Amino acid sequence: MHVPALVLRGECDYKHWEVTREYRDTLPGARLLYVPGAGHAIAVDQPAAYRAAVLAFLTGAPLPGAPYTGADDPAKR
Repeated sequence: MHVPALVLRGECDYKHWEVTREYRDTLPGARLLYVPGAGHAIAVDQPAAYRAAVLAFLTGAPLPGAPYTGADDPAKR
């Protein structure tokens, strides 16, 4: 069974990058959005970006950014 999934990752999240990547890679068809200027509490740190991403995902609209498909932590690029 395929269930759409959206994984959000804040630039300054305290969780290890590998945890986020594992969520994305384990859930079939999951899309990962990287949120600059946010920590683990994306809804608090970047509420407009959080709301836009969740609303777009739930309504089937285009996401407000390109999903991140890389293997390496985008914060370390």
